[in-house]
Amino acid sequence: MAALPITVRLLALMLALPMTWALAQAPMAALPVMGAPMAEPVAARPQDRVQDPQLRQALQDLENQAASGAPAERARAAWLLGLIHLHGAGVGQAPALAVNWFEMAQTLGEPWAPAGLAWCELEGCQGTANPAAARRWVVALRRFNLPRAQYLEWLLDSRLAPLQVATPQRWPGTAPPTPPTSPLLRQAAQGGDIHAMIELGLQSVAAQQLPEALGHFEDAAPRSAVAVNNALLVRERLQAQRDATRAQPMEAEALLAAARRSHRGEGVPANYVEAIRLYQLAKLRGSVEAQKMLALIYSRPTATGELDVAWMQQLAYLDLSGDTPRPATPATSRSLQREPSPLVDLLPPVWRERIAALPR
Repeated sequence: MAALPITVRLLALMLALPMTWALAQAPMAALPVMGAPMAEPVAARPQDRVQDPQLRQALQDLENQAASGAPAERARAAWLLGLIHLHGAGVGQAPALAVNWFEMAQTLGEPWAPAGLAWCELEGCQGTANPAAARRWVVALRRFNLPRAQYLEWLLDSRLAPLQVATPQRWPGTAPPTPPTSPLLRQAAQGGDIHAMIELGLQSVAAQQLPEALGHFEDAAPRSAVAVNNALLVRERLQAQRDATRAQPMEAEALLAAARRSHRGEGVPANYVEAIRLYQLAKLRGSVEAQKMLALIYSRPTATGELDVAWMQQLAYLDLSGDTPRPATPATSRSLQREPSPLVDLLPPVWRERIAALPR
């Protein structure tokens, strides 16, 4: 190829000089360095996603306290951060992150930290539940707060126990006896643990001991909004029973409604024995729907001729008011509840108010 004329080569050199000068003036940090390690991406912190500036600042203040200062103050801040992320108090729930804060609090000497670690091992906050590890943390908690440790130990034992499925008799009479209450649960309630009190109340309702249940819920009510709600529901149930007694005999529709409540567990634990008894009374008073429901219930017994509990569950929300059975829309009703976790009462009220509703 023929050489370019000298004038063309000079023109090309003049055009390239400004670009070369601009590159020479560029900051060196903007140019890749061969062999230098790549910077790690900065992970978004949970508080960075919080819209409320005051809440975001409060979280940042707690992290600052956990990072520096006296060990006791750092431990308390780490413990609170664990509770906040465990329950989603103003932030998204992050159980795995909560474990990290609980471990830091434990290292720094926070006496409540074993409770958080026991619960997270029981729930599997970072993967699979580890009951053996949970029990070790419960033992450690006993030295600081025996009633809470007793409640957690009862909870652990109850989850590890074989599932007990009560099968009602085909021709129901009275409700089956309720298993005796664990001494651990009673001891925890006597020691002032609100979660044990609520659990005893739920067990009393299941045993149809409503006055006793009301006492348990009222004992926990000063420190638990859940217990307040439960106590209100039990009072309403007791009043309904008194009204029904004065208005005997009950009409067919009232009996049918009561049977549905027991069948579906609306306001009380589901009780198929009681539901069938009430369906039978409603049928005797002329309820066609109760008659249809009983026919369906007994249409599919177990191989031994007993009531099929799974079949009862499927029938609970069946609408039989028309010629053809159809699914009914579950009624929105208040129900007895537990606290979201056995640690929620340890959150300060300002953070507890930010927890989304998590009924258990």
